[in-house]
Amino acid sequence: MSTQTNPTAVGTHRAEAAPTGTARPAPGYRRIVAGIALLVWPVLEFLAFVTSPPGTDHDPVIFRAQDFKVQISALLYLWAAMAFIPVVLGMAHLLRARLPRLSNIGATIGLLGTAHALTLFTTDFYDLALAHELPAAQAEQVTARANELWGFVYGMLLPSFLTHVGLFILLAGLSVARIAPWWAVPVALVGTLIPFFTVEISPFAQSTGSLLHLVVYGLLALRVLRMSNEAWRDAAG
Repeated sequence: MSTQTNPTAVGTHRAEAAPTGTARPAPGYRRIVAGIALLVWPVLEFLAFVTSPPGTDHDPVIFRAQDFKVQISALLYLWAAMAFIPVVLGMAHLLRARLPRLSNIGATIGLLGTAHALTLFTTDFYDLALAHELPAAQAEQVTARANELWGFVYGMLLPSFLTHVGLFILLAGLSVARIAPWWAVPVALVGTLIPFFTVEISPFAQSTGSLLHLVVYGLLALRVLRMSNEAWRDAAG
């Protein structure tokens, strides 16, 4: 009688003996990244507004005089836009089980807007270079011409506003699902509109909108960070 063990039979036996209905523990990495991003992006937005030069136009004289602030502000805006990616994905994740279609729609629109928004903040560096290398009048002329190009307006600028549309879709879904409070959408909307209505006042006035975002998304961040890995996994359905 042969006592040789059949590896295939052993593997099959072990697979059959494995308990059914059990799931591997969900890693907390994605949950933690989403929670931190929800908390960090309003802070980055606030700092970007505070450090940005005054005025609605990229005045070459101001840009030359505030070279360091221009670069810091542009980087902060860029990092805030980058933080939108895990923010959108994290908010969409929370809705996957309860409102899957809304989750997919909000995530698609939000990520599409974010991809376009990331391209916008690189233009500050080109405007700064023009301010240093050309007379003010010529620098203004080049910047104005670039801002009139249809590719810039319709291919970069306007699509970037889809970021806000995607965020509000997801935030409204979270409110309906009672994951976020009912007042989250109106407060976040006011925070988004403040910079547009205070652009002629000062960068500090614009930054106050970010504080409202910090309240809304900060509370959501705390909820995500306090969730267990199992609850985060179950949110996906």
